[in-house]
Amino acid sequence: MARIYYGSFKSIQNITYRVELWDGANGTTPEIISGAYATRVTAAGGYQEGASCLSTKLEALNSSTELTLAGNGFDLEIQGNGSAWYESPIRPSKVASQWVMPSQIVLDDFVTLSTNLETYWTKIVYRDNVPFFIGRIVADQMTRLREAIEAQPIIDLTAVDGLELLDAYNVQEAWFTDGKITATYLIRKCLENLELYNYWVTLGINSYYFYDATVIYATHAVRKGLDIVYLDINTFLPEFDPFQDIKSIDIINGIYDPLNMINCKQAIENLCINLGTRFMQDKAGYWMFAANGYVASTIAYRRYSYTMQYLASETYSHRQTIGSHARPEWMAKPSLYYQAAVQKLVINQKRQMGLRKVRAYNSASTAAFELIATEIPTGSNPDTAPMRIRVVSKSEIYRASGTMKEDRTFMNVIVWIENSAGSKMQADGSGYWVAVATATGELVEKITVDNLGTWVDVIFEKSLTTAPIGFDKLYVKIDYVKAAVITYSKLRGWRSSALVNKQFWGSIQTAFADTSSYKNPDFVYDLAETFYPSASSSVNSNSVEIEASYYTAPNKFSIGNIFVSDGTNTILETDWFAGFDGITHGTLTAMLGKTLSGLYANFVPVIEGTWVDTGSYSPIKSLYFDNYTWLLNGVQYSARAEQWAGEWLAVSPVYINLTTSGEGQRIGKSGTQVLSDRINYQEQAIANLGGYIQNVPNQVLEDLVNYADGAPTTQPTLNTRYEVMLEYVDSSEVVQWHLQEHNASVTYTNGTHTITNGYELIICNTTDGNVVVNLPNATESKGKKYYFIKTATAHVVTISGGTYNINGATTTTMNSLYQSKTIISNGVQWYIVGSV
Repeated sequence: MARIYYGSFKSIQNITYRVELWDGANGTTPEIISGAYATRVTAAGGYQEGASCLSTKLEALNSSTELTLAGNGFDLEIQGNGSAWYESPIRPSKVASQWVMPSQIVLDDFVTLSTNLETYWTKIVYRDNVPFFIGRIVADQMTRLREAIEAQPIIDLTAVDGLELLDAYNVQEAWFTDGKITATYLIRKCLENLELYNYWVTLGINSYYFYDATVIYATHAVRKGLDIVYLDINTFLPEFDPFQDIKSIDIINGIYDPLNMINCKQAIENLCINLGTRFMQDKAGYWMFAANGYVASTIAYRRYSYTMQYLASETYSHRQTIGSHARPEWMAKPSLYYQAAVQKLVINQKRQMGLRKVRAYNSASTAAFELIATEIPTGSNPDTAPMRIRVVSKSEIYRASGTMKEDRTFMNVIVWIENSAGSKMQADGSGYWVAVATATGELVEKITVDNLGTWVDVIFEKSLTTAPIGFDKLYVKIDYVKAAVITYSKLRGWRSSALVNKQFWGSIQTAFADTSSYKNPDFVYDLAETFYPSASSSVNSNSVEIEASYYTAPNKFSIGNIFVSDGTNTILETDWFAGFDGITHGTLTAMLGKTLSGLYANFVPVIEGTWVDTGSYSPIKSLYFDNYTWLLNGVQYSARAEQWAGEWLAVSPVYINLTTSGEGQRIGKSGTQVLSDRINYQEQAIANLGGYIQNVPNQVLEDLVNYADGAPTTQPTLNTRYEVMLEYVDSSEVVQWHLQEHNASVTYTNGTHTITNGYELIICNTTDGNVVVNLPNATESKGKKYYFIKTATAHVVTISGGTYNINGATTTTMNSLYQSKTIISNGVQWYIVGSV
């Protein structure tokens, strides 16, 4: 497993490019050996490896075949044209190269790529022996071209950096420690899914894997860097609802099963959006960088290995200056246009304060199950920060001696709070806290009525007032789940036995209200911060909304809170700098708002054209002309011609006169506004309920016509009436709708027929022979009538009840023209109630 094929060419600027195809990261190449050898000579002051050892390594490389690269050698495409800075934070790239097939053997080898796993083959591009791109080859983008060189076919082969493939992989619970993960470790684990990281080791560039140039940093953090930024596991759920039915506890992995988590692309995008950064691969490394870091001629970054081990803090001279006179670097004349300035920028947040603990099915136990929360919100007013608790237990139905089944399940739930001295308080029946010496439980009873069930659910829900000041530690505990089993004796009759401990699984969910004046009954707070760039922007009309997944709230139980390390502890940091002036600081969302509104204080110039390079430009660099720093937005790069056909976005932020409306709840702030908002909330809920009620007839009709058993499969061609019934299906124990046409009729000719419940009038035309009609199951046709009539003189009609008699006989017949019989079932057999 090593390099299998490679090809090289010289660009118009005399730059040597080499494109390699690898089938695994365990091999080496002469270039790698030569580079390692040169490094050792430099480091060891003339140390040289033995000739025999080097010769042995080179002999292992004979299977590497050189091929000819046609066309542009390779083309690089980076997505992003047309996007504003705050859009499309991940900028995927791909490289397409055209390979000349010298023989059928090589062609067959390339064709087999279409049947291999995507993680099997990799494309590596070098610029003057320096890694330029590393990507996975995707078979579905392989094309066999019609044109040929010297009658040899050409294969167009595409490799991607993998960033657009990250949506195929989900975040994993195993990545987290105590429900937290650092931003760098999240990035590492997401990228590992691409199976590319081993190539950095093989190529000897493991020290140049990830570059953190995010700029934003926390005031009290021990230092800058994403490796000390901590994210909560619950922010990686598509929807966090602390009171939902957690059905996934019935599977092995619990609520954080991968199917319940967002994908890796969304995870990195959320991080980029909230930090105001982009994410892309350049110079064979992954970069996360902010626009305001490009104001100076250099950008600062922190460099990491693929294991996200911090290695060094460095700077990069990104600026590539174009002269102020005629620009021969541009082919033809580039186009200049503008992105709209921002009149206001709104950062939306949906905050929730809560936590949950889950015991999954595979961890069922009779042991107590407990959630402990420290530093919970407290207050002197019962309504300052109320809380809500929901406890669910599940257990298999207990059977004694294999026959006697439990008739009741009991769950004992204990809820109490403590202060630092260990004093306890427990909620009374109204949810207020009262002092106790020892906390006792509340017994929740579940009556088992389903004899065919396999397990039983017990639910406990309670709303509680604010914990008094000082009582900042909460305990919620399922002390036990027990079953009572019915037994029978001649002397005592039926009695319940003593309680029996049961193994159980389940969940404990707790949510806290915000300490604001508005007490949202759903414990979800829709907040917003609005930012105005400057007075000059008041003439603009463009409004931008950013959905923020992360923020810094004053309570540690806010799900989207970002924590940082101060060198000793993991702390909730509420003060951040964005690095653009060293003075402005505030909440995480405030700095995001100020950064983006500063970038879009004026109309943003965008230039599009084809830039001819000398062979030194790369996407992470900027162009500098007309007193603007221009960052690459999206591009098509042709290597042989050294041409970058793309779009560049001007970075000229205006950070003066930045204003903000501050943080406010979109549903109301204080005083009379709170009452008004609550009334509006109730009126809206009532209006929604009225709308639902009005739609019920149409919804029922739609369900009957489209989904009920017996619903018409084609549109009727004349006026038709239907009978609506309820049907019980014993095999599935389900009651469902049944629809049948009113007084529907069917005509049977010679042969044997079995009627269904959809017909009532059975017309028997015996012109061509005898007609035999089998009645349906009598037990399923209780009260059902069938009308039979014979419409021809010849032959005989035989009506058969099968295993159910008709007036005491298995069959009855009709022999005469227009003879008729009416037959009805009593649920046991059929009776003839009319005969002509």
